[in-house]
Amino acid sequence: MPSPTSGAIVLDSQAFELLSQLICARFGLLYTAETAYLIERRLQQRLEVNGIASFSDYYQLLTDPAQPLSRRDRELQEIFELLSTRETYFFRESYQLDAFREVLLPQLHHKRPRGQQLSVWSAGCASGEEPYSIAVEIIESGLFDGWNVRIIGSDLSNQALHAAVQGIYGPSSFRQTDPSRHNRYFRPLTGRWQIIESVRRMCTFVRLNLIEDDFSSVGGPFDAIFCRNVIIYFDRSERQRLIERLSNKLAPGGYLFLGHAESLLDGNTPLGIAHLGRELVYRKPS
Repeated sequence: MPSPTSGAIVLDSQAFELLSQLICARFGLLYTAETAYLIERRLQQRLEVNGIASFSDYYQLLTDPAQPLSRRDRELQEIFELLSTRETYFFRESYQLDAFREVLLPQLHHKRPRGQQLSVWSAGCASGEEPYSIAVEIIESGLFDGWNVRIIGSDLSNQALHAAVQGIYGPSSFRQTDPSRHNRYFRPLTGRWQIIESVRRMCTFVRLNLIEDDFSSVGGPFDAIFCRNVIIYFDRSERQRLIERLSNKLAPGGYLFLGHAESLLDGNTPLGIAHLGRELVYRKPS
């Protein structure tokens, strides 16, 4: 493992194995010996807050049945907030969103597989840029006025969900936003911008652990699920299990969008490969 920074509490190999297994079981986040330094560096403050002098003792706090369950759960939530990666911005991987708007949405409008209902789930939505981007794509398709359109964003991070509900963003969220869209869908707020109310009303946000929770809180079935740049952090078994559970939430013929670095080609999956224009996605049999 990399050497700790000066004055930091050292994460030894035994404590790393215990903590990494707990983190993987609870959140699906996979850490190897090469990335152990991230746990060591990011969790230093939690040891200080709790007055704990070693990572082994910290693990004991997290797993000790004598500790109130509410305290252990709160501490694990703090761990997730510190370890999870929430890098996102509006219209990220825009080529997929273009295919969603230009190919899939016209298909759904024409076939009306569930009447005049359209449901989309953004799983692992972080601070909300993705579900709001999806809402803008639906609006700009011009096809769904008068429909019951439902967009769900879910994440485990309380901090991220609070930001999503507020819908207020700084410059880094707009690195791939066309100026005309920026002007049309956001109002300025002293160096930041808030998504306009009509777009905010299209989106509902739910706290959800993709590994532990059932998915009843998000409803469904969904015509499309976006779970992009999420499974890349999971181990193979958790990735397989999550894909099966997401598939169960898709309507017959529904589509799953993964990130550009993610693939289901290395394992069994209930979904088939499909093309939306030039984009490779996954489809549930109809």
